[in-house]
Amino acid sequence: MLIALCSAKGAPGVTTSGLALALSWPRGVVLAELDPAGGDVLAGYGRAQLSAGGLAELEVAARRGGLDGQLDAHLLRLDGTGRARLLPGLSDPATARHVGWERLATALASVKGGAVDVVADCGRLRAEHFPAAVLRRADAVVVVTGSTLRAVRASAQAVAELRDEGTGLGPGAGALAALVVGPGEPYGEREIGEALGVPAAVLSDGAPAGRLFAQSALLRAARSAAVGLAEFAAAHEVRLAPPPASSASATTAGGRHDR
Repeated sequence: MLIALCSAKGAPGVTTSGLALALSWPRGVVLAELDPAGGDVLAGYGRAQLSAGGLAELEVAARRGGLDGQLDAHLLRLDGTGRARLLPGLSDPATARHVGWERLATALASVKGGAVDVVADCGRLRAEHFPAAVLRRADAVVVVTGSTLRAVRASAQAVAELRDEGTGLGPGAGALAALVVGPGEPYGEREIGEALGVPAAVLSDGAPAGRLFAQSALLRAARSAAVGLAEFAAAHEVRLAPPPASSASATTAGGRHDR
């Protein structure tokens, strides 16, 4: 299952949201830093850890011989158990133009045959070299937003663009949802969901992560949001699945809807 996170504009906290969700995800997960502006997790949460792989190296490997069997070699552990892992992002944003987003999206949509989920930090919509192909392949596209009037207006426009079949995700794409960072400043979860016309979940109560990240208010909120988003995406995936054939001859009536 592939969950794509993005924002309308500014810096509402897509990367921090993706990290918190990955550390709280209910099963095995890969946090993929696909923001064309570059990756930040290693510099912050990773305490300036150097990457032994990552998106740039994976792209080189893909050009040489495809992505089959290549992904694992470019992942780093996010937690002690290895249940959550990281695909570090680009260190040089100039290399984003060389990334084959369509090829990468196809690989991420079926990591380990679907046994491992992927939370993709795709950065800001309309950014140069934005990974739109990843959003089109995602089971759920989540617009991360603040709760100010300015942030909600920008996110409402982004949702409208994503729903536009001509320029947005197109038919058969994943379900849309919103993730509200810092609700009640001044608008709450319900008001924002109604304004955007999509389901909205709350990630943070606005408190800073602090030094004890694992016990922070952010992580406590993320556990609830992660379960909700996983269930939301899974429900959409079930709706898109073909109905069971009524007989052995019924091979085309319920064909799979490819995204």
